[in-house]
Amino acid sequence: MSLNTNRMDAYLAFLGVERNLSPKTIQSYQEDLRHFVAWLDEGGIDLKELTPQKLDEFLTLTASRAEYSPTSVARHFSSLRGFLKYMQNQGEYNFSTESMLERPKLGHYLPEYLTREEVDSVFESAANGKNPLRDTALFELMYSAGLRISEALGIKLSQLDLNNDWLTPIGKGNKQRLIPLGSKAKENLRAWIENKEEGRPHTNPTTDNIILNAKGKPMSRMGAWKIVQQHTAHLTKQVSPHTFRHSFATHCLEAGMDLRVLQELLGHADISTTQIYTHIDKEFIKQEHRQFHPREKHTL
Repeated sequence: MSLNTNRMDAYLAFLGVERNLSPKTIQSYQEDLRHFVAWLDEGGIDLKELTPQKLDEFLTLTASRAEYSPTSVARHFSSLRGFLKYMQNQGEYNFSTESMLERPKLGHYLPEYLTREEVDSVFESAANGKNPLRDTALFELMYSAGLRISEALGIKLSQLDLNNDWLTPIGKGNKQRLIPLGSKAKENLRAWIENKEEGRPHTNPTTDNIILNAKGKPMSRMGAWKIVQQHTAHLTKQVSPHTFRHSFATHCLEAGMDLRVLQELLGHADISTTQIYTHIDKEFIKQEHRQFHPREKHTL
């Protein structure tokens, strides 16, 4: 059990003993806070070392999660505010949460995404890294296919059809969807899977997962997080595995993809979830208008 988990348990005990909250209410707090604690542990972050910048990264990630409504996000922020205030009083957290968590402005926490040039630089870094075929294959699944990190790490060889250029990941609600596989993504995935010397280990017949760690076992979220951090260290942005899914969606809209098609590719049950990317896309639309509209072109 991690130190961060112990802190959460101490706070939940405080809510029960000192605040006399019901077990059901405490369970709700626990459900909200476990995502935060898991994020800390996956990133190797001790609560005492959590900076406002890193906290903002978590808030952005939370506000952009497909399964959370604005009300759910506000509730999560409220639970987190109480936890961090308690930790501050206990000397376990060193920053004020008032400005960030008192009244969350959800519109501020739009998903972070990379430019096309930044994505290219990540693929270049992966190609020159210690495990180029594996790392490139992982980025292809996250960016070229727009998979959630859980989907990318869980996808099996049996869900990859290289002959017909399809991926069939299983997303939330155990729903399977079809995603076309681009030529470059196909080439890089094939290289990882079929290269007997430097590619995917075949020494462990018990797993069908495409992405494996150095021991030939399914890669963990922590392992994927470390790979992302390694190949995005040169960027000024805070990047998580989910950033590549956001980048996929944004770039598809920039290229003119229909919102309903993007909804299908992302596996969103409700198109309102997909529409968050239209907010990101507004600046790009403005730039395109200025560049191509006949009454604007003369001003460039």
